[in-house]
Amino acid sequence: MACGCAIQLFCWICLFFTIMLFIGFIFTVWEATTSNSDFCSRAQLLTGVECAKKTRHLEDFLMKINKTTRFLRPPSEYMKVVDLCDKAESCFTKITCEHGHDFVADVMDTFPACEFYRFYTTDFSQCAQKLMSQTSNSTCLDALFNARHTIKFNRCQQWLDIQPCIYDAIYNECDSENNSTQLVTKYSEVARDLYRAMGCDPRPQRIDTNDIDYEIIGLVSQ
Repeated sequence: MACGCAIQLFCWICLFFTIMLFIGFIFTVWEATTSNSDFCSRAQLLTGVECAKKTRHLEDFLMKINKTTRFLRPPSEYMKVVDLCDKAESCFTKITCEHGHDFVADVMDTFPACEFYRFYTTDFSQCAQKLMSQTSNSTCLDALFNARHTIKFNRCQQWLDIQPCIYDAIYNECDSENNSTQLVTKYSEVARDLYRAMGCDPRPQRIDTNDIDYEIIGLVSQ
């Protein structure tokens, strides 16, 4: 029941941010069209409407793949969402009538998981496969990947609780090219995006793992 409520809340949050992004775009365009220094053509306005549709497609897909108790699926299952992220961002780069306003940044802020999934499906993909093969030997990896794992308490707190173990697992299992430290570093940087996408409020918490000092939401030092 608690998990279902959390998923429903996540869906409502995504819908709210999508509506606010679209309203923000229309408001910005309206200001530009009434300004003496800027002018948004009808073509750019229509482009904005098309971009809003792309963000809605992105939101729908995110809600679809997040209807599960596990935190992460195999990397291959996120290729579609990465493609939708890229299409939405690429679309908004075409809107140039409002000088100084970064619509792409708005998309990234509304859908912060995009950056995490890009990393997860590219540089982290092989490491993820290795970690998934170790779920039977690790409680934290089981919580991260296993669809049968039930989240019995606050999802945000559970994410924070398993991160030190996840960092160690990356460091120990993903050093085939002597790049485990770089992977842990990048993971720690983009994990904050996924954490915020879950509707969690980032609360930096220091950990010390493998002689590397990190924050659970972001790298502190090395």
